[in-house]
Amino acid sequence: MSMSETKPQALIWTAFVRITHWLVALFVLVNFFNESGFWHRLIGYFCLVLVFARISYGLWLTKAASSKFYMPTIANMKHHLNEIRTRIFAPHIGHNPLGQLAVYLIWALIVALAITGWLSRTDAYWGEDWPVDLHLVLSNALQGLVILHIAAVVLMSKLQKKNLLKQMISCKSSDTTR
Repeated sequence: MSMSETKPQALIWTAFVRITHWLVALFVLVNFFNESGFWHRLIGYFCLVLVFARISYGLWLTKAASSKFYMPTIANMKHHLNEIRTRIFAPHIGHNPLGQLAVYLIWALIVALAITGWLSRTDAYWGEDWPVDLHLVLSNALQGLVILHIAAVVLMSKLQKKNLLKQMISCKSSDTTR
């Protein structure tokens, strides 16, 4: 097959999705190790802006099917778990149902972290322990979800024989079955 006859590879994630994904990932990682202070707050608020930008993009601004949002149902999630068990996968445009749910949970935690971080600095809650304690619990939950996300990407890449990480780096499909 000549170069002109090769099958074009499909666009998986838009540049906006990839850039916001990696910026949020970088800033969350930096804030895990930079536990307080001006830069921690600035980075946290910037993450919040990126999450709202990504939500706006997915709801109203994009035409790319992979970047749009959907609400996974219990039936969708059960079906996907059965796909994992049988290792027979229907194609997904964008996230599978469990991945989509994880995205929503990660974003909700980032929003909640920004709110609890801000509350802990307000006059009304200055000196109160609960906003800081809740912030720590939410941070630990986010760390757990990030670890689960990475493990799921590795597992699903292996099961589907697709390099899902490459799809978040490159605009082109990495389906190894082509």
